Amino acid sequence: FSNPVRVAVAIRRGEQFVEVGEFTEALKEYQKALDVNRTSSLAHYRVAEVFMLQNNYQSAANEFREALNGDLEPKWTEVWSHINLGKIFDITSQRDRAVNEYTQAIRTKDNSQNAQEEASKYLKTPYERPRSNN
Repeated sequence: FSNPVRVAVAIRRGEQFVEVGEFTEALKEYQKALDVNRTSSLAHYRVAEVFMLQNNYQSAANEFREALNGDLEPKWTEVWSHINLGKIFDITSQRDRAVNEYTQAIRTKDNSQNAQEEASKYLKTPYERPRSNN
């Protein structure tokens, strides 16, 4: 397989593991993708999502930054990395930094999956983690 195909397959496998809550296995698959392409924004983005699900905000923030510094493929990884960084900063009581990230998301003008509405919403009202029903 070509490298792009190997990256795509590893990412898809990782996504399937996330769907069933197998985060350790998902991270292994995403790491395989990164071993092939260190600058894969999608692989870094998916790693960050797993860390967010685990409430590991520092690691998630680092990975969203790596996504922003990567190949920005697909393009939506840029706007959503900014939005998710904003959410992390809101969760960790760093509102100024959160506002900066939401503003950067809006500046991309990318509206993939209604990103612009999402960024605008959190510019007005800080993001709050969903309450768990435990």
